[in-house]
Amino acid sequence: MNELYNPFKKYGIRRVINAATSATTLGGSIPDPKVIIEMNEASKCYVNIVELQAWAGKYIAEVTGAEAGLPVASAVCGLMLGAAACIMKGTELEQYDPINDTRGWSHLAMKLPVRTQGLKTEFIVQKTNRNSYDYSVELAGGTFVETGSNEWELASAYDSKRTAGYYYTARNLKGSLPLEKVIQIAHRNGVPALIDAAAELPPKRKLKYYIAKGVDLVSYSGGKHIAGPNNSGLLAGRSDLIKLAHLQSYPFNGVGRASKMSRESIVGLVAALKLYVEHDEKAVFDGWMKKAEWICENLKNISGVEVGITYQRVVEDGEPMTPLCYLKIDESVTGISGKNLSNMLKEGEPCIATLYEPFFLTEDVKGLLLINPEYLLDNEESYIIEKIKKILPKQNQI
Repeated sequence: MNELYNPFKKYGIRRVINAATSATTLGGSIPDPKVIIEMNEASKCYVNIVELQAWAGKYIAEVTGAEAGLPVASAVCGLMLGAAACIMKGTELEQYDPINDTRGWSHLAMKLPVRTQGLKTEFIVQKTNRNSYDYSVELAGGTFVETGSNEWELASAYDSKRTAGYYYTARNLKGSLPLEKVIQIAHRNGVPALIDAAAELPPKRKLKYYIAKGVDLVSYSGGKHIAGPNNSGLLAGRSDLIKLAHLQSYPFNGVGRASKMSRESIVGLVAALKLYVEHDEKAVFDGWMKKAEWICENLKNISGVEVGITYQRVVEDGEPMTPLCYLKIDESVTGISGKNLSNMLKEGEPCIATLYEPFFLTEDVKGLLLINPEYLLDNEESYIIEKIKKILPKQNQI
């Protein structure tokens, strides 16, 4: 088998075959060449970043159905800026505009995240709806008030002197009150609902889904399924809140100052978003399915290994998002566990990254090693098959 090209070899760094997901640790996605062309063009001269942000924000608003949008340096950055906007709602900062006012308000933005006296900083969240990314609210100076998952508790946690908003993670755990109820309670109390929808694409209809439900601010990753630059995301929502988020963003002196996007990244995000909106979802899904089925077919005759297809599904309606080839390994037959196999696939070059018991993708994952075809490049599936067959004892191969 021919050696896979590795542009990082000259640096002494291994190439990774991404059979896992659009993990930030693996570089997110690989943008379409058309995106790189647009980014290269953007590198050839200077531009007013605020004007560029406003241009990108208009397109983000268009594709999400929101009043306004803002390009951000990741979904987490979007949540941080969204939380900052909720905290600064009702303050003097609302008098300023990021496009037309160039000075005079930095002292207000720089109250966050530490000097929050007199500001509403609490975000109400269900205990069952927490995850490892919601610290982004705390980066803005917010604090969480946890409640149980019933309407009375969620409503009674509201405090008119302290509550800045309600927080919700789209890929929630079972038992949480649904998004619609959280929005209803937030609006009844006159505060925004901020939602983390970082990984809720595909399908692309989800770009408009949350705004249509009445969410005030929603944050998506730009570097996952949209396949923009890894350091990109989009924040969409109410124009008054987006303006406050922008005032807290770079190039100004707010909590988002350190989370810069280059002009190339902003242009690349919009270019990738346009391609994503226009692409043929069915054809793409069918291509993933074909790869997943081929992988399963080539692994089905290994003794002690059960193979098949499972799916990551849309939270709200169960529609398949991504087909995944699963391996369930009988350690008593193969001599190694699925976890062992996953770790051994990472050894050597190329490194092969798979998913072992990924609770965030599908419900029943115990003991499963998953191979995700979505990010496999040409001929990489052959390397996966070859390496798995080398690792598993030959006598166990029928």
